[in-house]
Amino acid sequence: MRRLRKSEYLSAGACASLLLLLSGYGAAPVFAEKAPQKINLNQLQVELIQDVVIPIPQEIFASLDKLGQQSWRSQVSGKKVKLDTNRARTALLFGMVVADGFIAVQAEDRDEVKRVGREVLDLSGALGVKSAVNEHALSIIEGANAGDWAEVKHELDRVRETVIRTMEEMRDRDFATLVSIGGWLGGTRTLANLMAADYKEEGAELLHQPDLLADIVRRYREMPEKSRPGALFQKVDSTLEKLGPLMKKGGDGKINKESVVKIQQLTVAVTEAVYGK
Repeated sequence: MRRLRKSEYLSAGACASLLLLLSGYGAAPVFAEKAPQKINLNQLQVELIQDVVIPIPQEIFASLDKLGQQSWRSQVSGKKVKLDTNRARTALLFGMVVADGFIAVQAEDRDEVKRVGREVLDLSGALGVKSAVNEHALSIIEGANAGDWAEVKHELDRVRETVIRTMEEMRDRDFATLVSIGGWLGGTRTLANLMAADYKEEGAELLHQPDLLADIVRRYREMPEKSRPGALFQKVDSTLEKLGPLMKKGGDGKINKESVVKIQQLTVAVTEAVYGK
């Protein structure tokens, strides 16, 4: 399955992804003053990453809110990070933690956002990029204290961009990819959780992402075995494989609730495994 190019018009399937934290340097999102009653997937703000078109994180959240008030507070994980010497796992964790940060911002949970800021510092230190993100992490904490949620979102974006760019400059491209995949899994878990609890066909449409998932799988499997060692990464591989058929539309042209629940179960399980729960 080929990747979508910028020159192609953005189909609903290509745009309908929750790849929250894939590396990128896109334009700032623009929100309508009054949200329409329906999500128009072709009008989401996007960014182009290595020839792959993806939605900007805040655009996805704004789209979900158009379906009605979301229970963001119920999605705040509160998971504590347990560091070890496996830098590949640390990279996955970093992506998931920043994804949790976006959720905490949506819930306007000061304590959780500050926790994320502190864990960003710890994780970036374990990855050897702490000096590059120190200022952003401190700004996240300061923004949470001030209740400046727009600034916190901005700094979360800058953290992910800086970490991925710095790791690529250090020739740690595989770990940069794992940061992206960790964020995508964390974001997809949250969307599936919300839709499993309160199924809406339009919201479930955001899980229709076969082209993007195929690209994630390709990048993951191109990494050498040493960059994805052990049973944890076998579980990640298996999860990505199983998600493929679930993220395609059924015979009725919809992502049905049964598929949403299965996506939820898979992404929750792999997230728990990465966190070591």
